[in-house]
Amino acid sequence: MSKSKGTANDSGLSDDSQSVDAPVSLSKRRRRLFMLVAFALPFLLLAGVEGVLRLCGFGGHPPVIRVLGPFHGAELATTFVPGSASYFDLSKSAPGTMGEYAFMVPKPKNTIRVVFSGASAMQGYPQPMGLASSAFLQAMLSDVWPDRNVEVINLGTTAVATFPVLDMMTQMLAYEPDLVVVYAGHNEFFGTYGVGSAQSGGTSPAAIRFNRWRTGLGIVQGWSHLTSAKAQSQGKALMERMVGQSSVAPDSPMRDAAARNAGYHIGEMIKRCGASGVPIMVCTLACNEKNLAPVGTFDTSQLNAETQSRFMNLLESGASRITKSPEEAVQDLTAALELVPDHARAHFALGRALLSLGDKSEASKHFQRAIDCDPMPWRAPSKTINAIVATAKQNGAPLCDVQAAFRQASEDGIVGWKLMDDHVHFSLEGQSLLARTIVKKLQEFQGGLHVDPGRFDDLPDWETYAKRLGANDYERYAVAHGLRNVFAVPFMKSSNPDSYERWDALCKHLINQWPPYVRKVAQEWQDPQYHHLVRRPLSSFVARAMIREEKYALARPLMHAARQCVPLLSTWNIEYTYFQLLCSEKLNGSLDESERELANETIDRIQFMLDHGGNAGLIRRYCGRLHQLCGEWAESIPLLEKARTELWGIEKVACDAALIEAYVRTANPSRAREIANEGIRYAGEFAAHYQRFLNAIPAD
Repeated sequence: MSKSKGTANDSGLSDDSQSVDAPVSLSKRRRRLFMLVAFALPFLLLAGVEGVLRLCGFGGHPPVIRVLGPFHGAELATTFVPGSASYFDLSKSAPGTMGEYAFMVPKPKNTIRVVFSGASAMQGYPQPMGLASSAFLQAMLSDVWPDRNVEVINLGTTAVATFPVLDMMTQMLAYEPDLVVVYAGHNEFFGTYGVGSAQSGGTSPAAIRFNRWRTGLGIVQGWSHLTSAKAQSQGKALMERMVGQSSVAPDSPMRDAAARNAGYHIGEMIKRCGASGVPIMVCTLACNEKNLAPVGTFDTSQLNAETQSRFMNLLESGASRITKSPEEAVQDLTAALELVPDHARAHFALGRALLSLGDKSEASKHFQRAIDCDPMPWRAPSKTINAIVATAKQNGAPLCDVQAAFRQASEDGIVGWKLMDDHVHFSLEGQSLLARTIVKKLQEFQGGLHVDPGRFDDLPDWETYAKRLGANDYERYAVAHGLRNVFAVPFMKSSNPDSYERWDALCKHLINQWPPYVRKVAQEWQDPQYHHLVRRPLSSFVARAMIREEKYALARPLMHAARQCVPLLSTWNIEYTYFQLLCSEKLNGSLDESERELANETIDRIQFMLDHGGNAGLIRRYCGRLHQLCGEWAESIPLLEKARTELWGIEKVACDAALIEAYVRTANPSRAREIANEGIRYAGEFAAHYQRFLNAIPAD
C-alpha cells in the first residue's frame, strides 16, 4: 500500500517538506563581509555626522596662539583667549581666562622671549597684567640685560590644573621661546581637569587626555549646543563653580592622584621643552601658611557623640585662648588632635598658638599639616609639591625654590599677608619676589640666559619697580574690591571671616580718602556693564574723571598705568594712549618727540586692527584725534568722517566735535556748520551740544 500524501517518511520530514527547495546557506566569506559591514556601519554613520558637523563649525579646539597677519615686516601674533577658554567645557559662559599678549613672528633679533606657564598665580591675579610677576620680570631682566629686548609672554590661566598648562605650553613651543618658567600645581583638585573639579577629566593622565579628545568631537560639541541651558551656577564666583567634590579626606586616593598628575604633566613639560631645545625652569609653590585657615569642613561623623562633643569643646576652647593664654591653648589643641589627628583646623589653631609662644619651628609644622589635611585643598599639599620636586630632579630640570624664597622673606619664616593676598595669590610685593627669585636662579644658567651676579645685586627694591610699573591706590582699591568678593564666597567667608573684614576695611579706608567725584566713578566702575570678562583698570575711570576736572597732571600717569594693564591690541589700549597724550598736549601745548613716536606707533596699530576686525568706529575716532594731536588736521578728516557713520550717542557727539574743529582749522567752515546743523536737527538730547559747536564756528 502506498503512503498517503502528507505522511512522514524515514527521514522524519513530510513529503511536502521535501518538495520545497532547502535554503542556501551564506558562504563563510560572505558571512564575514556581512558582519564587517554591520559592525562598521554605525561608525561610518558617526563619521558622516562628524564630517557634517565639522563643516557647520563644530569640532576641534581653538588654538592658544593666533597669528593675525603682516605687521612691520613680520607677522603679529597674540595669545588667544578662546583657546584657553576651550578647556572649560561645562562653564562656557564664564570660563577661566588668560591675558592677551602680542609678539612678532619670527622673533626679532636680539630678543629674549620668556614664557610663563601656570594658573592664576602665574597670571598675576589679583593684580592687573601691568603689575603681575611677568611685568616685574620683564623690567628686571631689561635691567640686567640692558642691551637686549626682553619679552615675557604670560600663558597663566585662571582655574586650570596642570594638563591645560602642559597643552598650552606645548603650543607655545613653536614660537621660539628662549625660556619656559613653570609655576603650577595648586589647582590639581579643583581647577579644570583637576581630580575633584566640576570639570574633571578623570583621575589619570590617560583619562584626562581622552576627555580632551572627546570634547573636541563635533558630535559632542553639537549635542552640547543643542542641549545647553543656562547653568544653575550662573552668578556664582569661579571658585564655587569649579568645586565638584567639596570634601577630600586626608587619606583619600584623590590626593595621590593629584600629586601623580602634577608630577606627570610637569615631567611632560620638561621632556617637550627638551625635545624642542628650549630651557625650562620649574618652580616650587608658595602659599599663605599662617593667615588663612583651612577652607574645608572636616567630617567627624565617624566619631561617637561623646568624642565629638569633647573634641569640639577642646577645639573651641583652644581657639579662644590663643591670644590671651597661648599655653592653655596649646594644651587644649594638643588634646583635641589626640582625638582627631588629621583635623586641619585644629592643626592651624595649634600653629597660631605655638607662634604666639615664639616656637616658630613647631608652628610651621602644624601650619603645613593644616594645609595637607584641608578637606578643600585649594593650596597644594606637600604630596603635590614633593611630586613636582621629584619630577624636576629626575628629569634634570633647574628647580627654582619659590617656597623657600617666600619663607625666607617672611616674618617668622612662615608665609602670610605680607606676600600673599589670599590663599595662593601673591601680593604686589609677592609678585616682585617671584620675579626676583627667577632672576636669581638665572645666575646658575650658562650662555645667553646667564645673569651676572653683580647686576642682580644692583636691582632696585620692589617698591621702586612697583612705582615704575604704575602701581597706585586706585588699582590697590581694585585688588581689595576683588578680594572682598572672593572672601564673600560662602565657604571662604565662613572659614575665614577675618579675611573678608580685612579687605572690606581696606576698601573703605581707601575710598574715604578720595574726593566725591573719584568716589562716584569708583562706584560706577563696580558695575559689570563696563567690563567684559576682564575688568577695566579703575585708574582709567579715575583719570577720565580727572580730565573732566582739568587735572591733567594727575590724570596723565594714571592713563599711562592703565595702558599697561590692558592688551596692546585692544580698543581700551588705544583709548588710554590717546588720553595720556591728550594730557601731555594740554600741559605742554604740544607733544614732544617721544610722544609723537608713541602717537605714530599707535596709528600704525589702529590700521592693523582695522584690517583685522577691530571696533572700527571708536578706533577710527581715536586715530583721527591722534593725528590732530600731532597737528595733522587734514589727515584726521577722512577717518572722522567714516567714524561718525559708525558711532552713536555721546561717542558720535565727540567725533563730530573733533571733525568740526578739523574743518575749521583746514578753512572749510561751511562743512563744519553743516555737521553742526545736522546735529541740532537730529541729535535729540544732544542737540544743545551741537548748538554750542555752531556758535563757536567763526564767521567766514
